[in-house]
Amino acid sequence: MVKKDRPKFPDSYIGDQALDYDSSNWMERNQKITTYRSIELLNDQNLGNFTDHDNNELLLLDLGCGSGFSTEVLLEEKYRVISIDILPDMLHYFREKKIDNSLIILADIRELPIRDNKIDHIISVSSFNFIYEDLYDDTEKNRVLRRTSKAIRDIMRENGRIVIEFYPESENDIKLLTKAFKSAGFDGFFVKDNSTASSAKMLLISASRVII
Repeated sequence: MVKKDRPKFPDSYIGDQALDYDSSNWMERNQKITTYRSIELLNDQNLGNFTDHDNNELLLLDLGCGSGFSTEVLLEEKYRVISIDILPDMLHYFREKKIDNSLIILADIRELPIRDNKIDHIISVSSFNFIYEDLYDDTEKNRVLRRTSKAIRDIMRENGRIVIEFYPESENDIKLLTKAFKSAGFDGFFVKDNSTASSAKMLLISASRVII
């Protein structure tokens, strides 16, 4: 995905564009592949401070769930799931699927309506870039990222893990994201997938309040 082909938020996810997204076999396949990859990282026993649980004992938050492709995978893997997205049109197609056992919430990733210490793990697939989509000043980007990472930390339980997929436009994007999450008390690392692509997928895995 080259820069000129990047989706524009929210235009690429409303009205007929939302329907196109939900109807795309390519999009469904890629979202689900990334979700399985995220689960693999969440359960990597080599990362330290890993506590083995049955999946149905864990509450996962799907940040930027879109029309539900990622949530479908999480539920298939027997997690309990809360799914959040800011776009009503995307959640409309999610609800049309009549997926059981998922709590769907219309909300902004930057202002999460969840009480502290309630979430075990979090994944965010193809949505985190958009929280500062229209910002060009690093100071403003940093402010938004810091506020968001702190809100995420507050709702997570100790030893919780988060995996974020995003597409950095520059090394500076990686530095800003790293700085914000470290300032909120996370520690972790990046995994670079599809390294031969024009804009490689980056997965940030971090742990809440512990050192990996």
